[in-house]
Amino acid sequence: MKSGLPPLNWLKTFEVAARLLNFSAAARELNMTQSAVSQQIRLLEHHLDTPLFNRKHRRVFLTHKGLSYLPIVQSAINGLKRSTADIFSPVSSGVLVIEVNMAFAWGWLAPRLNNFCTRYPGLRLEIRHSNWEYDFDKEPVDIAIRHGRGGWAGQTSRPLLTPRLKPYCAASLSRLVHEPIDLLSLPLIDVIGNHQGWTDWFLNVGVDDSGALKHRVDSVAMAISMAQSGLGVFLGYEDLINTIGLRNKLHAPFDIWIETEDNYHLTYTEGRPLSSASNAFMEWIIDELAFRQEPG
Repeated sequence: MKSGLPPLNWLKTFEVAARLLNFSAAARELNMTQSAVSQQIRLLEHHLDTPLFNRKHRRVFLTHKGLSYLPIVQSAINGLKRSTADIFSPVSSGVLVIEVNMAFAWGWLAPRLNNFCTRYPGLRLEIRHSNWEYDFDKEPVDIAIRHGRGGWAGQTSRPLLTPRLKPYCAASLSRLVHEPIDLLSLPLIDVIGNHQGWTDWFLNVGVDDSGALKHRVDSVAMAISMAQSGLGVFLGYEDLINTIGLRNKLHAPFDIWIETEDNYHLTYTEGRPLSSASNAFMEWIIDELAFRQEPG
């Protein structure tokens, strides 16, 4: 086998001829002469130093290596077609697949998606919810919004919110709290998977929280719902609470916050060109976050 990939036109000719098992039919589909098809197949076989077809009584059959090579060539050609369409087709067409952390999807993204879709009315969205890091990357997506420290292998990531947490609870509970130590008389809600939590917050204000009653939940969305019902107090991102539209339902008893290593990150596969739709979505979400406006 010669070094380097064979020319793309040889591979395309092989794919059509192998799919149809007829050089004359392949010539018609490719708008070529039959002799040109035969010549390109011979050149490809010479390059690979392997016969791809058995020729018998004016009929052709794939060899074992030809059979093995066909799906690889088809996958490569189809992938090239899809990527070309993704990158160069208008933003207002096609499908944009987005994988989103559930709390961010519910609290920030969903109320604003109408603005994005109005701008690109022909673009179809496919949105998938994922909460844990191991849920991501199971299926290919165009762009993702995930929660964590960032720096995921093979991913380019951009943080979206101010990385700090402060207490939030229902107004009925907020009236009972005057000093940070008063929070120890209320149920506290910790979000599983966050790298900073109540122990860090109390350490920041010089209070020992070892005797506190703590509920643990696996999503910020659940913590918000529990706090809104009056069940307890949770640590949330001010940026997210403000945009969810809960400012009249959730109160921060203290303007005391802690820095967090976590954030919501916009991520995409490193080294893979973004489609026009992905670029448009990324620019839109960054612009929306910059304004910090309520959806209206």
